Amino acid sequence: MKITLSYFTITALLLCTFTALGQDQLTYTALANNTENYTPKEKPFYGDNGFKFKTFNTGINSKYSDYGIGFFREKFISFSARKIGGLAKKDPISKEPYTKLYCSDITYDYDLKRPLLFSSILNRNDNLGTLAFSQDGNTLYFTQSKEDHTQSFELYRAEMNPEREGEWINITALSINGDYSVENPHLSRSGEWLYFSSNKPEAIGGFDIFRIAVKDNELIGKAERIEGSVNTVLDEKFPQTSLDGKYLYFSSKGHDSQGGYDIFRSRKSKLGFVSTRNLGSTINSPKDEVAFIQANENIGYMTSNRDGGNGGYDIYKIEESILALSVAGKVVDAETEIALANATVALLDDYGEEVASVRSNIDGSYNFPVEGFVNYTVIAYKDGFETTRETFNTAAQEDKIFVKNLILGATPAPIVKTAEKTILKIDNILFDLDSDRIKEVSTITLNTVVATLKANPSIKIAINAHTDAQGSAGYNKRLSMRRAASAMNYLLSKGISKDRLQSQGFGEEQLLINCTSCTPQENELNRRIEFVVISNE
Repeated sequence: MKITLSYFTITALLLCTFTALGQDQLTYTALANNTENYTPKEKPFYGDNGFKFKTFNTGINSKYSDYGIGFFREKFISFSARKIGGLAKKDPISKEPYTKLYCSDITYDYDLKRPLLFSSILNRNDNLGTLAFSQDGNTLYFTQSKEDHTQSFELYRAEMNPEREGEWINITALSINGDYSVENPHLSRSGEWLYFSSNKPEAIGGFDIFRIAVKDNELIGKAERIEGSVNTVLDEKFPQTSLDGKYLYFSSKGHDSQGGYDIFRSRKSKLGFVSTRNLGSTINSPKDEVAFIQANENIGYMTSNRDGGNGGYDIYKIEESILALSVAGKVVDAETEIALANATVALLDDYGEEVASVRSNIDGSYNFPVEGFVNYTVIAYKDGFETTRETFNTAAQEDKIFVKNLILGATPAPIVKTAEKTILKIDNILFDLDSDRIKEVSTITLNTVVATLKANPSIKIAINAHTDAQGSAGYNKRLSMRRAASAMNYLLSKGISKDRLQSQGFGEEQLLINCTSCTPQENELNRRIEFVVISNE
């Protein structure tokens, strides 16, 4: 079975075959195959916060601390303090063996099996932490503890030996290291940015999340603290971009954390990463939750020291039930309540940035998928109408569809002067076939003419109707006269004085396009009603 787990899929031979651990050397959890849903002992005040997760133990947790990192060539990568041999050297601060890198098989149901040492070259008597791979898998960024402080890390880069697969060479300490810790490297899905956490002097408090540009596997420019609402005066760690690149997942002690580190998500925008949300009590507990990693849209992994685990920290598989929410409605004219087709409807977030945009259907309908517990605004606009907007919050999730009908008031028809005449600029008036019966949708257009005439009581207009050249000239003349009269009668019904109106039908006498074999589009242009200003005293 082939599992696609990250933004690259490499089908070469797996690298993680360097040093197999005997089964007796691994301390597996008694709950390795247990798939019971984890239930927090306390339910924080924010509840699930719109996210529905189930949490399962995995098959690689030991009695020591185990942390998930990500994926490489269809293997799951982790770092762990699991004890190898009887003389494993211990970290004087954590009192556990030094952490090493491992890779594990991934089963068909996304459980994890058979942790193997990832690299004998990298695994030394130092703590190894999070690492990140380039898209082609030939460059590795990893963190290693400093000699004088086992819980402070530096960032290194290594390259795959092109002549010996699985061997990492040219190991180099990177320029962003200093008198601080650099942790949790993560390459963006595009490969353009390397994210990391650090307590650099520029941090606003404790550890912040930074990023630095990457080109040809080289770091470019200066590291910058990411913009937006991610960093707080407390610690933020373990940055991880979503599979679609739209979100940043991270762990924080700040924001509305309900105990230690909680997992949060922020949306990418022009303002940085905004709309930060706690992933809720179905994944976060009163203890620490870190290292959120997506395998696909519904399944991923995270690491926690929550109660009921095997060791200090354990790796958990998570499954998210995505609740399909949407906002839908119709765009209608304010006076007639007629549906408005082809209106532009935009969905904005609570920062006023456009999330999506559609055109209303022929029945005026529109539909957007939305997320729970978010403030949104829908805006509708169309030529000849005033813009309207509706703001709403998606917290009430018992309603999977949030209905927001958008009512647009028509604006007065503009008065436009041309070289030959002054007209009211409007959409064409539509009639039933071979009839002077005005189509219902065109009453909206006629109402804009009414609004202009009422706003300008001195204006008098001529209603001039024209046809195409199909049929006999006499028939077309009579039809155009009836249509002009029909339009005038509508204006009279809306209170416009007869003294201000006159109507005339010209049939096919004043074609806009003279054509012998006219196309349907050309005939449509010839069929028209013009509202010509004849007096403005």
